Amino acid sequence: MKLRANLRIAAQALFVAFQLHAVVKAAPPDGAARPHFVCNIGYTLQQCHEAMDVLRKVLAKYPTADLGEWTWILVRSEEWGHILQDRGLSASPAFSILPDRETFLEGVLVTKASIRGAQLSGIWRMTVENLLDLAVRHELGHALCNERNEAKADRIAAMLQKKKPISCDVQTAGARRLPTPRSGTRQARP
Repeated sequence: MKLRANLRIAAQALFVAFQLHAVVKAAPPDGAARPHFVCNIGYTLQQCHEAMDVLRKVLAKYPTADLGEWTWILVRSEEWGHILQDRGLSASPAFSILPDRETFLEGVLVTKASIRGAQLSGIWRMTVENLLDLAVRHELGHALCNERNEAKADRIAAMLQKKKPISCDVQTAGARRLPTPRSGTRQARP
């Protein structure tokens, strides 16, 4: 069943990627690896471009060039729960699959005000804009250091926020934890 769900997601993402071919086709002038931006099914081309512009602005604040080839996938909130469930993940607005060099983000993080956005804002005790920034920094903590440990990704995210050079050999003892959701349930970090 997971394979079927993964194939469905991949097919949907490829469909939108083909629509966005002009956006991701050209390589940067210096020949460096370029990130790829994909919207899952349900987005119009215009909605996808607008949403990805929001994401690109946040990513521009951080050393994403160090990632090399990386794919950022935006998923509509209506599909988000299924994707988390298929992967055995608990509620989180973002996650990365390090071996595949992919980060998935819940679409509400980059869209205009919504009921789901208000819910996330209440759960995480911050604006949706700040949650997007936190989610990006946290996932970059995983991606830049190929780090699976949540506490270490939190620490790297804090370094990125403070504009400090990151170290992939971070110490987690006594580390300041990033904000957590209000719910008492165990949840994956963004």
